[in-house]
Amino acid sequence: MKQLKLKRSPLYLAILGAAAMYAPNPVMAAEFDFHGDMNNRFQAYTNQRDWFRTGNSGGGTLKESDPTESYGEIKYRFWVTATSDNEMVKGVFATEIGGVRFGESSKGGGYSGDGKNIETRWAYVDFVLPDTVDQHLKIGLQPVSVNAHVWNETATAAVLTGKLQSGIDYQLLWGRGDSTNAGGSGDSPQDEGWDGADNFALNLDKQFSPNLNAGIFYLYQMNNQVANGFGVVESRKYELKHIADNSEYSVSNLGATFDYNTETSAGRLFLKGTAIAQTGTIEGVNFKPLNGAQNPNTSYDLSTFLGRGELGLQFGPNTVTYTMVYASGDSNEQDSNFDAFISTDVDLTDSMIFQENMTDDDYFAETPYILDKGYFMNKIQLDHKVRPNVKLSGMLVYNRLAEAITLADGSSSKDLGLEFGGRVSYLPYPSLEIAAEAAYLLAGDAVDALEEGALQNGQSDKDIVHVAGRVRYKF
Repeated sequence: MKQLKLKRSPLYLAILGAAAMYAPNPVMAAEFDFHGDMNNRFQAYTNQRDWFRTGNSGGGTLKESDPTESYGEIKYRFWVTATSDNEMVKGVFATEIGGVRFGESSKGGGYSGDGKNIETRWAYVDFVLPDTVDQHLKIGLQPVSVNAHVWNETATAAVLTGKLQSGIDYQLLWGRGDSTNAGGSGDSPQDEGWDGADNFALNLDKQFSPNLNAGIFYLYQMNNQVANGFGVVESRKYELKHIADNSEYSVSNLGATFDYNTETSAGRLFLKGTAIAQTGTIEGVNFKPLNGAQNPNTSYDLSTFLGRGELGLQFGPNTVTYTMVYASGDSNEQDSNFDAFISTDVDLTDSMIFQENMTDDDYFAETPYILDKGYFMNKIQLDHKVRPNVKLSGMLVYNRLAEAITLADGSSSKDLGLEFGGRVSYLPYPSLEIAAEAAYLLAGDAVDALEEGALQNGQSDKDIVHVAGRVRYKF
């Protein structure tokens, strides 16, 4: 962290004097902190370039002879925090140079480096409420986190956080994810009042003991944006953010979490859990499955579930963790029910093949499920610290759909395949990481539905290889 503090130079005093003369309000000094996350990512090799495309809930396709791919890429984020003298007010502004590949001239990655590649990531004010000590209100474009499986990304929001006398930490949130109709043409004459994609959330968490933390959350999401025709919920883009500009929905998310650990004779045992139930209605849309006819219904009842559990043991320099994730899926693509769990905007990293990895602008899915078929993942991972600054990890992941998907020969399957993976992380300095990862998927038959048409025959035909690395400096 770099600190830049305004000094009492003659120029500073002159500026301050002019401001005091012409401004109606008193001028306060501010302390500036400058932070950065400079991530250099490298796709060393993959045999299926088009598998790691578009993301969402499952964007890639397996090819018969897909070209291999290797590239370098930068993703840099910088942010400045301006803190008032009394430390009661902060202003945060962040920019990002996002996903610029080496040699990509259109984004400034080619010769001479010219190109438009800077975007605003955060811009918000964080202040302590008057006459309180730890009640904060943040307003603006900011990181929003209700739950990692439901909504955990940047958005415009107002977020009130603090601690109650009972020792409960709370978060009260209103965020709007979209307020334009399809095509970005602005509000139609029929729109009025709360016509955007509005989200209202309450999180309550308490540290019951040094070994146990538990919490609950409720997220209510509503949208009433009127546009011509009907919106479309696509199997490959099965997230609320993708229908926010042309739909009407009312969705409730109720969840509970816990985190427990204790010392045993074998080492430190830890157990974590998450359970989420969703109910509601989604209207004004048709459903487009991966294969088959588009569902003509325009009103759907939503009823879904997600559960996640982690059981692990830390002993010496080793940590063994078993992770299970179950997200409900939809077994009938033509009825008027959505039984598949649906996220709003998230970034999951449990699987390097099916979710995000080190090259996290190029991945198959960002969600805790695949398409509209849910997910049933079982993963065992071993982490070993060779030295305080060197960690090796190995993992075995069995990927499976919660509901079977129909294949080209009329059969169906849930089996996505067995994934082998490994990572190494080396910190030559505390703020610099050099890391690499590799994964290999022995594809299951359900992957056949994600192959190009010429390959689809009811059986998996192609395995997937992923090898990547990064050099990352954070300050």
